Amino acid sequence: MTKQVFLVVLAVQVLTDVRKQFVESVDKSVINGLLDDMIQEKVLNQEEIEEVMNEHLTIMSRARVLIDYIIRKGSRACKSFISHIWRRDPYLAEKLQLIHLSKNGC
Repeated sequence: MTKQVFLVVLAVQVLTDVRKQFVESVDKSVINGLLDDMIQEKVLNQEEIEEVMNEHLTIMSRARVLIDYIIRKGSRACKSFISHIWRRDPYLAEKLQLIHLSKNGC
């Protein structure tokens, strides 16, 4: 297994491991930005975005549903999500000790 493939597969485990801390630490503007990123990259569809925004009123609830959707989508979605966390909130990414995965490589 190449290093790049290993890190992509590892992305699911990384997000699973930091799920609780992400939910407790992320703010509303970052969630909204990540939702925009995930729909633009077609990781999430409009129905999933609307569920996060309309059915979950607290920031923590939105964060929980968002990260759970991403984890269920698999390694490529997780890799993209991690990259967007780094871009939108590097402080949060460092706090979560996320590995820095570039979009086109590792």
